[in-house]
Amino acid sequence: MKTSRTVRELQEAMEFHRDPEKAEQMSRYMKGKFIYLGINQPIRKELSKPFIKAAKKLDMAEILQYAAELWELPEREYQYVAMELLYAERKKWNPAAEKFFLSLVTEKSWWDTVDFIAAKLIGGCLQHKTDRSIMKKWVASENIWKNRTTLLFQLFYKEKTDPDFLFWAIHELKGKKEFFIQKAIGWSLRQYHRVAPGKVEAFVESAGINGLAKREALKHAG
Repeated sequence: MKTSRTVRELQEAMEFHRDPEKAEQMSRYMKGKFIYLGINQPIRKELSKPFIKAAKKLDMAEILQYAAELWELPEREYQYVAMELLYAERKKWNPAAEKFFLSLVTEKSWWDTVDFIAAKLIGGCLQHKTDRSIMKKWVASENIWKNRTTLLFQLFYKEKTDPDFLFWAIHELKGKKEFFIQKAIGWSLRQYHRVAPGKVEAFVESAGINGLAKREALKHAG
């Protein structure tokens, strides 16, 4: 993919702040799965601020193009900027944006991107929709990041959470011993516990949720 001039300008600013020592530390923290520039979040956000601000003048197609370019770059910080850009322009989201968000779940997947995409991007798109067909398919997927997304897309819905879907998805996935699934089960239940503690506690008991998922779910229980 050809990189646009605007993205190249951002790269130049980011490259100036490259820190190999920090980059190595960041990569180790992420199990060596990604390479980094070594730029901490506050500096990264400051550097990307003009880039994200300039995007306010663009339409969604152009924003998606920039995000796609950023996703292709090797250093992990660019994926973070892409997600922040997409979220900043949420008032412009359309069906193409939703399709793009869904595609990102399985591109360079790890918890640091998937959690943001699931809860803020996909969750934002689906909040006012009743169609859960894609999420239902993803519950049955062999891809753990799709599974995790189905558990986390309602993370910030609070009292608007659909408990029937959440509890059903957990029932379907609770047998998977994968850490990222068990952690997400607990996290999603803990969030919903804030608004419906009795309902969550009863579900944890009746569904036989245990181990890590149970500890996470009932972390703030009385």
